[in-house]
Amino acid sequence: MANLFTLGFGKVSDLMGKLAEAGLTAEMAEEVRKNPALAEAIVKALKSKSTFTFVHGLFVKPEAQIKKVREWNGRFVWGLPEEAFVAAEKSVPEWPETQLVAVVLVPYLYDKTDDNESVTSGLERTFHELWKCAMSRQKTSWRWDGYRKAGPDRLRLLKGIEHKFGLRWEVIDLGSLRNKKPCDVRSAESSPHAGILAAAALHPRWVKSMDGDKVPFVWMPGYEVSVPGMEPWKATPRLSGCGSKVDLGCNSGIDGSLPWAVPSYFQE
Repeated sequence: MANLFTLGFGKVSDLMGKLAEAGLTAEMAEEVRKNPALAEAIVKALKSKSTFTFVHGLFVKPEAQIKKVREWNGRFVWGLPEEAFVAAEKSVPEWPETQLVAVVLVPYLYDKTDDNESVTSGLERTFHELWKCAMSRQKTSWRWDGYRKAGPDRLRLLKGIEHKFGLRWEVIDLGSLRNKKPCDVRSAESSPHAGILAAAALHPRWVKSMDGDKVPFVWMPGYEVSVPGMEPWKATPRLSGCGSKVDLGCNSGIDGSLPWAVPSYFQE
């Protein structure tokens, strides 16, 4: 979390004005200045408010995420065992007090064979199922037509990333590496993939709040896409929102002029 002094004089002055309007007097301010324990109590009280921990209501608390994924697991027959949810309840990570960093419960589904002996990989199932959930949380949606046949010749993970069945917590910085080319900054160790779709599904207010500025649109750097007519595997999925609409497109990923973020796993 950024230091208070990075706000600059103008914002600090505005903050003092707001506190004065709320009833803070010079005597009260002096008491806080002289009493470190009082200052600590005020900060602790602020941190206890969900607007601080969950960035002004953009994100959903972990217990609500567990409930929602359990609901989807039953409704869509994902096959995640109950012990996976029990383990998730016992392993909730600490939520960093950093803007646009989200804790996300990510389901990774298994391969599935249909009646015609056609196999849909767990990677594909996860991609399609999480998109289905994400679009259901918004009034309207759009998806690039090529994803309708997002088989192994169309969608894959970045080299070095493995798809493993299960339910896992991921802590993702959804505002990192803005205005960067995904191909320049991604890696198997740092780049989320299904977690971004899970974030769109579990944190619908995050999508609604996207404006390309304070809440940027995002690449999905852990995936690679092969687009007909382009050099194979040079495209990257991207997710954007506009009001109550969510869009899932793709781009070559080599254009650094787009004001998008390249999400990464959060590191202190």
